[in-house]
Amino acid sequence: MAITEQILTDAPESPYYSLSLSELFGKYATDPKNGLSDEFVERNQELFGFNELKKVKRSCMKVVIAPIINLLIIIYLISAFLMWILGEVQRTVPTFIILGVNALVAIIQQMRAEKQMQALKQLSEATAYTLRNGEFVELPTRMITLGDIVRLRAGDKIPADCRIIEARNLSIDEASLTGESEPVKKSASPKGLQDKFLPIQDQRNMVFLGTYVAAGECTAMVVKIGSDTEIGKISSKLEESNTGDIPLRKKMNNIAIYLGIGVVILLVASISYKLFIYSITERFIWNPFIQEGIVDSIDLGMKVMPINLPLLTTVVLLTGVLAMGQKGVIVREISRTEGLGRVSVLCTDKTGTLTKNEMTVIKVWTPTTEYDVSGYGYSSEGFIQDVSTEWHATINSVDPQLKLLIHSGFLNNNCEVKHKVVITLRKDQKEKSTWSIMGLPTEAALKVLAKKYDPQIEQTLDEYEFLYEYNFDSSIKRMSKIFTTSTGDHFLYCKGATEWILPLCTHYQVDENILPLTEEYRNQILAQMQKYANEGYRILSLTSRKLTSDQMVQNFDDDEARDHYEQNMVYLGFVVILDPPREDVPQAVAECKRAGVQVIMITGDSISTGKAIATKIGIYEPDRHLAVEGNQLESLSDEDFIRTTVYGRVSPEHKEIIVSRYQKMHKIVAMSGDGVNDALALSMADCGLAMGIQGTEVAKEAADMIITDDSFSTIVTGIREGRGLFMKIRSIIYFFVLVSIMEAILLFSSTLNPNNPDFEMWYYWQLNIIYLTVHSFPTLGFTFGKNARSVMDEPPRDSAEIISKDLVKIMLVQMILMGAAIAIAYYFSLLDIIKVNPVNENLIGYPGTLDNPYSNLDGDTADMLVDIGMIKAR
Repeated sequence: MAITEQILTDAPESPYYSLSLSELFGKYATDPKNGLSDEFVERNQELFGFNELKKVKRSCMKVVIAPIINLLIIIYLISAFLMWILGEVQRTVPTFIILGVNALVAIIQQMRAEKQMQALKQLSEATAYTLRNGEFVELPTRMITLGDIVRLRAGDKIPADCRIIEARNLSIDEASLTGESEPVKKSASPKGLQDKFLPIQDQRNMVFLGTYVAAGECTAMVVKIGSDTEIGKISSKLEESNTGDIPLRKKMNNIAIYLGIGVVILLVASISYKLFIYSITERFIWNPFIQEGIVDSIDLGMKVMPINLPLLTTVVLLTGVLAMGQKGVIVREISRTEGLGRVSVLCTDKTGTLTKNEMTVIKVWTPTTEYDVSGYGYSSEGFIQDVSTEWHATINSVDPQLKLLIHSGFLNNNCEVKHKVVITLRKDQKEKSTWSIMGLPTEAALKVLAKKYDPQIEQTLDEYEFLYEYNFDSSIKRMSKIFTTSTGDHFLYCKGATEWILPLCTHYQVDENILPLTEEYRNQILAQMQKYANEGYRILSLTSRKLTSDQMVQNFDDDEARDHYEQNMVYLGFVVILDPPREDVPQAVAECKRAGVQVIMITGDSISTGKAIATKIGIYEPDRHLAVEGNQLESLSDEDFIRTTVYGRVSPEHKEIIVSRYQKMHKIVAMSGDGVNDALALSMADCGLAMGIQGTEVAKEAADMIITDDSFSTIVTGIREGRGLFMKIRSIIYFFVLVSIMEAILLFSSTLNPNNPDFEMWYYWQLNIIYLTVHSFPTLGFTFGKNARSVMDEPPRDSAEIISKDLVKIMLVQMILMGAAIAIAYYFSLLDIIKVNPVNENLIGYPGTLDNPYSNLDGDTADMLVDIGMIKAR
């Protein structure tokens, strides 16, 4: 405990960036090879707490009161105040009780929903790979403590303020902290920086919480957590910002305002009429009859006001957020909840979204031999077999091309494949073995291939010492690493898309001979690759280059260094990788077509591979659609652009162009993405969708929603839920507009009979019961009711549309029928056909209470109306 207590009481006098790594390791009792032990982790967390920023709690006013304050409520309160002034305290109290019950029901539901939303947010909580007890494990960032060693790669969000231990081609995006628009290059500097007064921008051996790894990778040690970090110091001085009003709620407020104005006009008209009548009968002498008439008009006006309309919008949206979260769509901003339901174009990645993302090498092609590879998944069980001779290739086989290709794929690789044994929660307590990967599935497939060839390949290649890495660049579709051996030789290994790598190759290898790569043989390689690509397989080419001492003179970090090293390479061959489509995707694509949503596949793979997969799942139809490469995008006419459903060899810039062109055509675009460079396209899209499994933290921060299982079907489920939300909200509007108009006409018209001023359609207590029930409980049915079956049979709606023409027609028909029924009942009472007496006089108005069952345009009602043809499922 003494060492840990020392950390607390004896903070370093020098800044962390100026200390040597050995000083920091000693200060935090960190073993650079094994990390912190469980004992020190627990002690540190007890002393310093968790790695999280202090949250400013929102006041009750902001959480529950502000959403229900609107013009209708203000008019309602003013009316109640006027009644109180006129001495009608007994009638005012029930009014406030009714208001309180309505508000309480909605507020409780909103608070429950917000509490559950916080739980949903934890599902998308950031994680980091942390060295604990000699092994890197994935932990929530809040569990990281001082002295922890973390591994960071391109796209990762920095989990705390850290001092860099090792760095490879590292650049950090610090725009969120410093405002610097360009990524900043970082390095380890083991001895520390000597200047003790450096600004944050110049602390090149430090990375800070909230910033992102733009390129490269590093290992770093945590030196500040939570509120002690640089960004924590800033956030502690700020109050929680207001996220602003929800756009859809603004529209609901506007509708409520129009209804309120209508009620006020009727109220003024009713009071004016009664004053006119009383001016004749009472000669403007103020008396209890005049006062009662005015109070009755105000009270009736209050009864028909839909005061809950704006608040219920928020409740429905919050409920929708929870429903979406339970189905795998985590909404990061409530204002975007129903936005997914308006999507007309859905741009989606292929790998991992339309496909399973279970990469397995099934074939290897070298300049002399073609091999089949058995086994699936990440298990190393299986073998490599010569197609022509059925001979099994192993480490003992004499095949230099295959050996070099496998070594290239294994060395030029950052993925780790691990075997896990877990105990299932069953009575028999059987163990279940599984595999997990830390890195890219494509690289995992190459690691597994190498294990099938040589189970001890790590020991075989132990002599190779890593020197430098050129990270995968989506604009040039390749990645390289440079190694040196114990004999002093230097090698570069490169992998990537064949179309991009083959032009950089000048030779190929046959046995031990290095032969010139002729144009004829180059075309043969492309033909072989195309054969597999046309069948929907993913192709990855591998190369090598032996570097002489003269060729090693250029610094790795120079701007032109990559081009210097990645040239004159020897082509080794390619691997054929299987990534089958998800079984549920064809049905989901068909559902999108039925809903009028155009599905666009965007992939970094070749056009042939993309077309093959797209054809299988129904996105691409050769007679109707086009498939083009990203570099042809800007030359497409608008007509051809609309017909294009597959884009291959796409860069992040191409994604931005696709989004922009569709938006110029007034389309509502959803874009899925997972990489660092996808962030701009995700933020540009009307609805950005980040992948929860493969998505980087940068992509998740830029997106509006996170798809937890990376599945295309889950995206379609989100569209269905978004449309269902809008239908529920539209039902609420329909209900309140119809009910309010009918009640206003009935209640006010019943007071305009000077020949029978004592006639009352309802008793006062009945009015309160009707108001409490009809205006409150049916709306809960809208909120929690199921979505209509026809919700995906309609085209994408206009963003400005709330009450459609079909809905207006239905409303008019209902108002005419209900009004006619009440008018007939009233007419029969005047003709004495229906005897009006103290027992049944209020029955005449009972059809008005039937607004509830007849105006519930919920999922079942909508389905019925579609079936009988009253409204269209377009």
